[in-house]
Amino acid sequence: MSMTRIIIVGGGFAGVKCARTLRKTLPANTCEIVLFSRENNMVFYPLLAEVAGAAINPGAVTVPLRQMLPGVRCRTEEVRHVDVVTSEVEYERYDGRPGRVTFDHAVLACGTAVNLSLVPGMADHAFPLKSVGDAMALRFHVMEQLEKAEVCDDPERRRWYLSFVVVGGGFTGVEVVGEINDLIRASTRFYGSFTAGEVTVTLVHSCDQILPEVSPTLREFARTKMEQAGIRMMLNARAVSATAEGVELHDGRMLRGATVVCTIGATAPLLVDRLDVSKERGRLLIEPDMRVRGTSNLWAIGDCARIVNAYDGQVSPTTGQFAERQGRQAAENTIRALQGESTRPFFFRPLGQLCGIGEKKAVAEMFGVRLSGFPAWWLWRTVYLLKTPSWSRRVKVAFEWTWELLFPRDLAYPRIDRTERIARAHYRPGDFIFIEGEPAVNFYVIEQGEVEAIRRDLTGEPKLMARFGPGEFFGEIALLDGTVRIGSIRARTEVEVLVMSKEVFSQISGALVPFRNILAQSLRWRRPRLNLRLTQAWAVLEQRQLSEFMETAPEYHLSPDDTFENAVLLFDQHAVEFLYVLDNRGLLQGVITRNELFEAFAQGKKPSTKVRDFMRSDPIAVTSKDMSLMASDLMNKHDIDRLPVVESKDNRRLIGLVRSEKMLRWLMEQS
Repeated sequence: MSMTRIIIVGGGFAGVKCARTLRKTLPANTCEIVLFSRENNMVFYPLLAEVAGAAINPGAVTVPLRQMLPGVRCRTEEVRHVDVVTSEVEYERYDGRPGRVTFDHAVLACGTAVNLSLVPGMADHAFPLKSVGDAMALRFHVMEQLEKAEVCDDPERRRWYLSFVVVGGGFTGVEVVGEINDLIRASTRFYGSFTAGEVTVTLVHSCDQILPEVSPTLREFARTKMEQAGIRMMLNARAVSATAEGVELHDGRMLRGATVVCTIGATAPLLVDRLDVSKERGRLLIEPDMRVRGTSNLWAIGDCARIVNAYDGQVSPTTGQFAERQGRQAAENTIRALQGESTRPFFFRPLGQLCGIGEKKAVAEMFGVRLSGFPAWWLWRTVYLLKTPSWSRRVKVAFEWTWELLFPRDLAYPRIDRTERIARAHYRPGDFIFIEGEPAVNFYVIEQGEVEAIRRDLTGEPKLMARFGPGEFFGEIALLDGTVRIGSIRARTEVEVLVMSKEVFSQISGALVPFRNILAQSLRWRRPRLNLRLTQAWAVLEQRQLSEFMETAPEYHLSPDDTFENAVLLFDQHAVEFLYVLDNRGLLQGVITRNELFEAFAQGKKPSTKVRDFMRSDPIAVTSKDMSLMASDLMNKHDIDRLPVVESKDNRRLIGLVRSEKMLRWLMEQS
């Protein structure tokens, strides 16, 4: 008799409860239970805010799956696809190659994914709170801001370090803002440069009340007590973007702060997106017994599924207590299906809701009874302690909570200096990416938008030096020279940039020859453009039309229909360095230099090959009405020493050329 294989995807509340129930009921010699989870531990998500607030340590909220689930085969490969037709799961093996395994029944408990990019810049500048790593990163970041504020001698900058913004007024947002507020205000007594009164903790919520999951009375109680604790409430306020400086609201207000936490932005995981089954707003549509619609052996539970509770006819909320009950009942229905029995619809009477709001206060609704304040907080901790997945973790949590009652929260944080870093950043129009005189720490590549380079002249007035757009880069001059920033970069529009650390920039520029060549070419243009002495001389160029430097058009030229052989003969006979290519109307079509000739020869072009097949088409050109500074910029930027002059932008009839030597001689005469 062959073994029955049941595959569970996801190691959260729902998946673990399902696996436990199945293993407890089905004999190990007749049924193989396989649980796929990217992490080898289950995270007790309700206590992540406590980890971020340094009330407990991360080890207390994680439980190894292998120790929790004896008899269940745990695999840390990531599931990429579920084939409903062949009843196979495709996953990524340890070596990166795809693997497949068949199943008799499969249960999807893969939760949701974080998508902070729903708000521009949030993914670049905000902290999510979805994993233990997120909680620890936020905790260390908060400690770092306090340390920076302690030594900062600029009052405005100190206020920025001491400003914390949390976006989202649901359970997670309320709990994390309360924990951060408790941590910071209890810790200020250990610092001498600032007080608790200088700290600003703000909760941004798009509705008129926080905690929509609880009754209006408890919502109002939570809001009042949190405001009394020093938390600023910004209700009916929607975040529309995040930058390195803070959060922008829909009405144009800017909440400046060095720390932004985002608790909104959940989306369907890639596995759910790839499934060719019915979905609604990214969640799987299922039958009353939790089978995925249109399938017979695929079940879905937890946050990834839209499960209607037969108790009240409402869609189940995405909370731990519902996930656990769904996991247990999905396991029971799977067993009934294996035994040929009728399955049952999901039915669960909610036990209640609990939410900590800081300062040893909470709000609670349990079995129809509403509590608030310290009694609710005590009940909240008691329930969560009993719900912690294992006795070892319960003891840890109880000990650390007791420790936190007697001693101050831990202010230590490991300082991790990452030597290799590539990130992204978002800036609003008018935001400075860096300022003249700052140390050079990053190199930037523009993905979207435009920026402008600004430098102060000898009188101290800011002067526009250059503009850069998508695909261009900046910040390399100070990195290569080992100096401070010689100018400022400011966003002209909404800007998305790729940020490369100094160490990564040095490694790539040192090892990659094409990248080094691009930098060298860029420096030939940018260094003169940012040089104050040349800036003064070129200020006069801005007022002079190019016609004053224009020379007559070259006597010799080619046509697009001339041959490779004709071009070589003409270069040789007249000892020229370049030839323009004009059509029969005298319109500029291209240019050929010695480089094009040698490249054509290297490519094996025949003597009869037409010039149009190897010329440099549509060369950069200027008009006699353009300003001289524009032509100088173009020659510096593209490393050329001459430019053709055409009649107009619409009429490219060649009328002359300008040479860099003539302009340089004029500049020298002006200095």
